[in-house]
Amino acid sequence: MGGGSFGELLRACRLAAGWTQDELADLSGVSAHSISVLEAGRRQPRLSSVSRLADALALDQRRREQLLAGARTVSAPPRAAVAAEAGRPRPGAPCQLPYDTRLFTGRARELDQLLALARSAPAGSSSGMVVISAIDGMGGVGKSALAIRAGHRVRAQFPDGQLFVDLHGHTAGIAPVAPADALDWLLRSLGVAPQQIPEELSTRAALYRERLADTRTLIVLDNAASSAQVRPLLPGTPGCLVLITSRKRLTGLDDAHSLAVDVLPDADAVALLREGAGPGRVPAGHPAADELVRLCGHLPLAIRIAAARLRHHRGLRPEDLVARLRDEHQRLSHLTDEDRSLTAVFATSFASLAPDEQDLLRLLGRFPGYDVDACAVAALAGADPRTAERLLESLLHHNLLIQRTPGRYLFHDLVGLYARSKAGELTGEGERDLDAPLRRLAGYYQHAAARANEHLARRTRPGRRPEPAAPPALPALADRAEALAWMRGDHRNLLSLLGHPALADVPGFTVSISADLAAFLLLEGHWSQAAALHGSAVTTAAATGDRRGEADALCDLGRVRHATGDYRGAAELYERALAIHQELDDRHGEANDLHELGRIRLLTGDIPEAAWLHERALMAFRALGDRLGEARALCDLGRARHSSGDSPAAIELTSQVLALYRSMGDRRGEAAALHDLAYILDETGDRDGAGKFYQEALTIYEDLNSVQGVANTLRGLGRVRHAVGDHTVAAELHQRSLDACREVGSRHGEADSLLGLGRARDALGDSRDAVALFQQALALYREIGSRLGETRALLDLGALTERTADPRSALTLHQQALALARDTRRLLDEAHALEGAARCALALGDRAAALTGLEDAVALYRRLGSPATAETAALLSVLRAEPARPGAGRGA
Repeated sequence: MGGGSFGELLRACRLAAGWTQDELADLSGVSAHSISVLEAGRRQPRLSSVSRLADALALDQRRREQLLAGARTVSAPPRAAVAAEAGRPRPGAPCQLPYDTRLFTGRARELDQLLALARSAPAGSSSGMVVISAIDGMGGVGKSALAIRAGHRVRAQFPDGQLFVDLHGHTAGIAPVAPADALDWLLRSLGVAPQQIPEELSTRAALYRERLADTRTLIVLDNAASSAQVRPLLPGTPGCLVLITSRKRLTGLDDAHSLAVDVLPDADAVALLREGAGPGRVPAGHPAADELVRLCGHLPLAIRIAAARLRHHRGLRPEDLVARLRDEHQRLSHLTDEDRSLTAVFATSFASLAPDEQDLLRLLGRFPGYDVDACAVAALAGADPRTAERLLESLLHHNLLIQRTPGRYLFHDLVGLYARSKAGELTGEGERDLDAPLRRLAGYYQHAAARANEHLARRTRPGRRPEPAAPPALPALADRAEALAWMRGDHRNLLSLLGHPALADVPGFTVSISADLAAFLLLEGHWSQAAALHGSAVTTAAATGDRRGEADALCDLGRVRHATGDYRGAAELYERALAIHQELDDRHGEANDLHELGRIRLLTGDIPEAAWLHERALMAFRALGDRLGEARALCDLGRARHSSGDSPAAIELTSQVLALYRSMGDRRGEAAALHDLAYILDETGDRDGAGKFYQEALTIYEDLNSVQGVANTLRGLGRVRHAVGDHTVAAELHQRSLDACREVGSRHGEADSLLGLGRARDALGDSRDAVALFQQALALYREIGSRLGETRALLDLGALTERTADPRSALTLHQQALALARDTRRLLDEAHALEGAARCALALGDRAAALTGLEDAVALYRRLGSPATAETAALLSVLRAEPARPGAGRGA
């Protein structure tokens, strides 16, 4: 057995015991360095050391004898042979790399980048300079482990030695190493006698560069504090490779290749946990593993500490540790062991900050929201936006903040916990009111949300409320696109502030935010959030005597109920809002309520009532001079005329809407009117006209960069192509609509597109794909609470099941759709469900149920003026004319 075999055998025994080299060193008394070189086969083992290692490993007699036999036969290779061997270090070359931990997972991409840099080192960088990699990341993310792993992988490429210096940039209780002291160590490591090392920094640096010239040496500068600290430690000529790790982004090193190290992805984080915990402690697929690494923030140091607790406390189960870490107030204290502490790691990063940066971190620790921009932080800190941005960028460079989206900043979960632990300390000179920053932030958000809502709201609500004093800065909200982007970034922050104790005395905050988020939440499909917000605003307004705010919130809540298909609930809310607005003689509020109530009456089949309400709303909007309201009321009056069978009147009214929007220069309204006109023409069978207007609407929406408008219009075009039998193009259009909806996060639009795509796939003969698409749409409708969408998905799935599977399963689907349609009073869907259930009943031999269902369906179709009336009535006539078979009836 050769030396290599002995090293491999020792390593195998150690890994089988689940120990690191450090742990085996502690138990055996043999140093970790000696164990490292023995396992690498670079030293002849002493039998006494082998015996101590065997005792510590508790080897059985057979393995002990194998280990001792291997040690006796090892002989050190001749020095000449070592020197001659390609890729091996030259005699006397320093080899200072720390041991490479076995607890290393993932980082394949990062390692590949570093290995590629190593290969380029002999020739130098593109400008002929030494190759440098600056590795940055938050404390505990594994920067040093990555650099050391890479160093060991490329040792053979640097035969003149590997130097390692811990610069103590963030070491508790130890000041950062001065460049002169670091150079003293490096020069001694390169064989320079102490008495030959110059005193002056510049002279030391010159001698260091001279010694490294024309060599192939690896230099690892670990835990750097700043660019200034490492700049004198860089070689002057190519051939060497320098790996620098730092918690701070070393932006002052212009020639360095930057490598940012992030937390581990899920699979790698779980793998590190399982490896560190030891064999069998976290079995594959353990239900607590994913949550445990999530609570550790996917941070390698936190995971290794958690793994060590599981390894050394055999009675501690993974689920027990999860239960302890769920307590945010105690989580950091649980992520501590004998000599490692997350709190200590973050404390050293905090200590390196300037006082104003420390103050901002404390302030951000009080903020209950998510990622923020410089304008919001300026309000929070009472500073100007440039100062806020400077401080945020500094925290970002120290890796105490992260940036997933340009211009927006957030904490890593564990850093956020540390910041909250510091938030109770006084922040700023003389500011003793710790709630003042959040009140400033609330005022800022009230202003910004109101400005953004001006571009998003499709209703006019003049003179709603007094506004707080203007903040020092507001984001750029010049158009709808900017307003929408801002709302998408900050709406969760606004919601997180609601109910905060610090804002208990901010007048009207909840009611104000409810009004200004209403349009956005409705547009984006955040209906559960909207319902909770508007419900809270109703309660708050009623408790404070704000009757107008109460009525407005009731109307907004009604619009959410409308969107989710709860038409009865929506109507009740609109009626309550209408009563209050009339009591207050609020003509604008009254007009809005009449219009919304008319939309519900139309959806529930009460077409005359709907037309009357829209006519009243139209008169009110015209009297108020509200042209936007006038256009909306005209639009819905046209829909009422269409639903009553008067399509020419509907086309005329919608054409008026189109002209009105064009006269106002409202291109978004113009596109919406074109879309509605196309829809009416499509319903009346004018496919060419519908396609023309859909295409005009699409052009405008594309000019406006309205992804949602484009998606809706593509679906309309898809329906037209489907109706004329061009199912391939229809599928392509619905797929484009689906992609666009997913891009903007419109979940309701996504479900609608899935439904349209499923219909096209069904028509193309791909029933299996169609079923999957219908089921996806159904699940999504149920998730977002859209009972109208759920009804339609059930109808489509029922019709497909009726043709391709068994009628009994299809009957169940149609019955579910029927119950929903009746509950939401959606009469057309009720008719479709009745017809589908009747066909299934007939296939099952229940002629009586089929007759009853078809009769009810035809009655509803006739009432609604539906084109489906003739075909269904013909089926009913045929069934009536057929003689009843003996025994055929209900339940036959």
